[in-house]
Amino acid sequence: MAPWAAKGARQTTMKHAFDIDAAIGRMRKTLRDAVPVIRGWMTPDGRLPDPYETIYSENYAPANAASVLASVCRNGDAPEAADPLDAMLARTAELLADKAGVSPFCRVFLYHYGLMAMLLAPPNVRVELIGRHGAAFAAYEDDCAVVNTNCAALQWAMELYADALGLRPADERLLAHRLSFIAEAQLESGFINDEVDEKMSHDGMPIAYHAFTLFLLASAFAVVERWPERHASTRSEAERIVRRGVDWLGRAITPDGTFAMVERSSYQTFTWGALTALLAYADPEGERYGASVAAAFASWLPYRHDDGTYGCTPNRLPHSLRTGYESYTHLNMYNLLGLTGVAVAERMLARRVRLSGAEALVPARDGGFVDPASGYAFFRNGGGFFGCALRMHNRQYAPAMQGFHFRLESRRVPIPEARLPGPHVPVDRLIREGVWEGYAVTDEAGVETFPDRKTNAEWTVVEDGIRLIDDRDALACTKTIAVAGDAIRWSYELQAKRPLRSCRHIVPVLVHDGRDALLVAARPEGGLQLRFGDASYELTCPESTSMEMELTRSLLSVSGVSAPIVIELPAPLETGAIVRWTTTLRLLPS
Repeated sequence: MAPWAAKGARQTTMKHAFDIDAAIGRMRKTLRDAVPVIRGWMTPDGRLPDPYETIYSENYAPANAASVLASVCRNGDAPEAADPLDAMLARTAELLADKAGVSPFCRVFLYHYGLMAMLLAPPNVRVELIGRHGAAFAAYEDDCAVVNTNCAALQWAMELYADALGLRPADERLLAHRLSFIAEAQLESGFINDEVDEKMSHDGMPIAYHAFTLFLLASAFAVVERWPERHASTRSEAERIVRRGVDWLGRAITPDGTFAMVERSSYQTFTWGALTALLAYADPEGERYGASVAAAFASWLPYRHDDGTYGCTPNRLPHSLRTGYESYTHLNMYNLLGLTGVAVAERMLARRVRLSGAEALVPARDGGFVDPASGYAFFRNGGGFFGCALRMHNRQYAPAMQGFHFRLESRRVPIPEARLPGPHVPVDRLIREGVWEGYAVTDEAGVETFPDRKTNAEWTVVEDGIRLIDDRDALACTKTIAVAGDAIRWSYELQAKRPLRSCRHIVPVLVHDGRDALLVAARPEGGLQLRFGDASYELTCPESTSMEMELTRSLLSVSGVSAPIVIELPAPLETGAIVRWTTTLRLLPS
């Protein structure tokens, strides 16, 4: 089924005043400020371990450090970057040679970004770097299978990079194969599923890696300055893939310079760099999606720590707490990968590189966009916004019918981004330990049920949101998520198909993001009064029998420390009984 967009929808973007030179200047300063951080991480023998971890500690960080340092050297305002750049490329070559100790996929990153670093370096420095390290890179043979779609994009671009540096000719058959692999992973809607390997495709659909794959393809246009005629077809095909992918991504972008995501690696630092580079390429002024490249770049700056590092997830909590991290999230790798995206964005803007055919991209509009194949929907209503997962995907990061990236009046609200403990976890633990919003029922045998369906819920776009239907053995549930004006509403109609002992609505709240703490109090008329940062809210559900914030706390969400609010509904329910309720989070006047 093709994606659906609201008919007669109103365009919500506006033209922004955009100073390209000012944006370039801010990016260059941020990259320059990273030099003492990189130098501080380096050991006397030239390694770059993570300062907080021993497992998976160095990985591909030296190559991304080299890319950042090369960008700084190109701009000629930090001579102290030259020696670390040489050292980081030497370390990259050393790790590439250690095939027994470094995994093939890690070496793909090392090779790709090591080559990129030499291309980013100023021409005179590039000649010197090739003279010292070029032989090692020219002799390297990639032995990594295509383990996912972003791997294919890395391998495609590194062929072009090696060719552009004069180290060896690009393998034309490999270029064609890798782009064909990516094109086959791209759905009709334009979304690229990263969870595809050479044997099968999985229902992973991580939005972060959709953006990262587009970034990897687009990066080649920023750093390769001369394209020989023999590469015209591969460039044209890559541009076509990026154009379709950015068209999809634009539905998820909000005016604060961020984009909605769920599943693997959501809201990790590299997504900041990826979106910044993609907007520099496709919509720098913010005319189509309401967010300029300057807004995307600025979006992560509030998460800068006093030591010059950035949060790996969008909060201000200490790095050592690993809040919202993946097992593979590390400060050195993800900070430097995010900053590499900024370096690519700077090149895009400085060289005035633009996506061909960008004028045909669909602008952001009020209304709904539903992509059943990826399992996602997005709804925009003026300053209100949310994304929605139509089903639980294979890695079980979030339930079906889960909303994410909520915005009211174009501002964040204290609803943390969803995250479940992971696959192969019993349902009772998913319900109890996860950060999620939805119904939870228990039958007379003690069996618990929540929205864990693996197929799409039935969906309908309505005036203020999206209506979803979850029909299963224990119950039939109709849920509507709506954003309008100053409120988010979750409305439910749940019919029991067997006797149910209890029925609850779980709503998570953000209790601390490293800067602000949630203040909560019971309202005399029912519900809760919430205060977070400079904003006040009320959470109400007139049909509930009780509403309490539990004493448990979680670090699963990228948003920060969270806690569940449990809303009890009238129960027990006999077979055929129906319970209806609406829970509203309202932003109060300041």
